[in-house]
Amino acid sequence: MPIRWPTAGAIAASLLAACTAAPSVSDIPTPTPTASPSASAIRIEDVEIAPLRIEEPDWKASGVNWALELSWQAPVDAVIDHYEVRRNGVTVANSVGEETFRDDGVEPGARYRYEVVGVDADGRQTMAAVSSIKTRAPKLSVARLEGTFAVRMTVRRSSGTKNPVRGRDITFGFDPTCRSGACSVRWTVGRARTNGILRRMRAMYVAKLRTPLFVRNCFGDVIREALDVRLKVTKAAPLGDAWRATKIEGTIAEVSSYRGCKTATIGWTVHGSLQS
Repeated sequence: MPIRWPTAGAIAASLLAACTAAPSVSDIPTPTPTASPSASAIRIEDVEIAPLRIEEPDWKASGVNWALELSWQAPVDAVIDHYEVRRNGVTVANSVGEETFRDDGVEPGARYRYEVVGVDADGRQTMAAVSSIKTRAPKLSVARLEGTFAVRMTVRRSSGTKNPVRGRDITFGFDPTCRSGACSVRWTVGRARTNGILRRMRAMYVAKLRTPLFVRNCFGDVIREALDVRLKVTKAAPLGDAWRATKIEGTIAEVSSYRGCKTATIGWTVHGSLQS
């Protein structure tokens, strides 16, 4: 039987079928590219500043170091232009350029609540970092005793006086012998000629004095009496830039002795509050 060779047209058609049977690269599906989140895609209102730390000093009675140091970390998900600091709901700094702030408008023995927010160039704010503190107070023994005190004097005992002795309201004046801090004081008594130095012993102020107080001799004269004074600071508070005594209490023993007169003695209990 004779061999039948394929024609040129048949060969071309076969090659075309073979070529079209395999898929081309353009026909293979590829995944749609998705961009990863960037800082610009994160809402600054959702960015948090944390933690907010507060450091307090060893409070000095003179007020020289009355300040709190605040610090925090810059957020990594936002570009911050500046920070705002609020104390107890009031803005105390609105253009802080670093992650630290020194607040010198504070006092010992007080409560403070701080908020710090970051602000971007468009004025948008981050979430607030919040922290609170109750500041410590200096000891009563370092409170400065100064100024005029309204004093209530109560009779504990009395003898040798012609007339009954009653309690009285009066003023004490205290003038420190130093420029700042706690120290001995010059003591004066309103409506009396009392004058003497009370020696400071921690929170106590003591003295044995020879000075007039309330008792006159039997001739009606003002004389120097023997006084044993023991006063103690019982409360203090920040006033101005100093830790000041605001309340005192104690005792005064008064002995009036004069030739030809009976010796008179009065024991007083003292409670006083700062007036000015």
